[in-house]
Amino acid sequence: MKKKRFLIWLFAVILLGAIVIGGCSQPQTTPSAPSTEGQTETKEPAKTGQPVVELNFATWHHPTYPLNTGVWEPFIKDVEEKTEGRVKIYFHPGSVLVKGDETYDAVKTGTIDMGFTLQSYTTGVFPLTSILEFPFMFTSSKQVCLTVAELLKTNEAFQKEYGEVIPVWVGATDTSMMIATKKVNKVEDFKGLRIRTPGVIQNDVCNVLGIVPVSMPYAEVYDAIQRGVVDGTFGPQCSILEHNFHEVAKELLHFELYVTPLFVSMNKNSWNKISPEDQATIQELLDQLPEKIGNQYDTRLEADKKIWAENGLNEYSLPEEEMQKIHTMLEPLIDKWLSDMEAKGIPGREVYEEIKRLAEKYK
Repeated sequence: MKKKRFLIWLFAVILLGAIVIGGCSQPQTTPSAPSTEGQTETKEPAKTGQPVVELNFATWHHPTYPLNTGVWEPFIKDVEEKTEGRVKIYFHPGSVLVKGDETYDAVKTGTIDMGFTLQSYTTGVFPLTSILEFPFMFTSSKQVCLTVAELLKTNEAFQKEYGEVIPVWVGATDTSMMIATKKVNKVEDFKGLRIRTPGVIQNDVCNVLGIVPVSMPYAEVYDAIQRGVVDGTFGPQCSILEHNFHEVAKELLHFELYVTPLFVSMNKNSWNKISPEDQATIQELLDQLPEKIGNQYDTRLEADKKIWAENGLNEYSLPEEEMQKIHTMLEPLIDKWLSDMEAKGIPGREVYEEIKRLAEKYK
C-alpha cells in the first residue's frame, strides 16, 4: 500500500515538473523587421560607391575672426551641401595644425590640404604679387580682390606664381592707414617718425619720406607704442581694433600706402582627388569668393569706424597738394622696383600696367 502511494506521488511530481518546464519555454521565431512607417526615406548617394574626399583647412586666425565666421565657415558648408556630402572640409583655425609662415610649404608638400597665409611669408616666391603693395594702388579690399581674380584668369605670368598649388582665393585686406601718437600736417612732418613697417617695399617708402622704419612682429606693436619705442605703425585699417591700437594712439592718417596680399591655396593632389563634376561645382563657389571677401573687409571697416569715433580717434587726410608731393617723390622708387624685376626676367612692367587698368575698372 505504501509502495503504491509512493508511485502515485512520484508520478505526480514528474507530471508537475513537465508542466512547469513547458510553461517557461518559448517557441523560437524569426524577429520581424522594424517598421518604417512614418520615417523619411534615406536618399541614395548621387554617385554610388564614390568615396568621400576629406580635406583639412588651416588658418592662423582665431575661430571668431570675422573672415572665418563670415566667409570660410559658410563656404565649407556650401561645399558639402553642393557636392551632396562627397567633399567635406574640416576647418582648423588658430594655428593648431601649422603656423602662418609655414602654411604655404605645408600645402605644397601635402602636409595639409588647404591653408590661409600671406605671400610675404615666402620671400621671393611671389614677386609679381608684391606689385599689389605698391603705394596708392587701391582704395578698397573689394577692388583688389576683383582685380586679382581677373588677373589670375588672364595673365599667364601671374598664374605661374601660383603654379605649384591651386589658388583657392588670392586678394588683400583693406587699405593701410598710419596710426600714431603724433599728427602729420605736411610731408616734412614725417621726418624722424619711428613707424613700424611690414616689409621691404614699405621700408623703401619710409626712407624716401624721412620716416625711420622699424621692423617688429605685429603682436609687439601695442607695447612698443605704449612705451614710446615707436611713434606708430602702418597697417590695415581692420587691424586697429583687433590689436587695440586705439588704446595707445589716437591719430589716424588715411594713407592708402599699401594693401596686405593674402591667399588660400590647395594642394594639387588633394584637388585631383575630387571628381571633375564636383570640381566644377566647387569652382562656382570659388568664383564668388573675391566679391564676398572684399565686401567682408570693407563692410567691417564701416562698422569699425563708428567704434573709432566712440573712442576719440582723430581721422584725417593730408591736403591734396601734400599728397601730390608724395606721389612725385615715390615715382622713381616704383620705376626702380620694376627695373629690378625686369633685370631678373620678371615681366613687372607688363603686370603693373595690367593691374592699374583693372584697378581702374573695379574702382
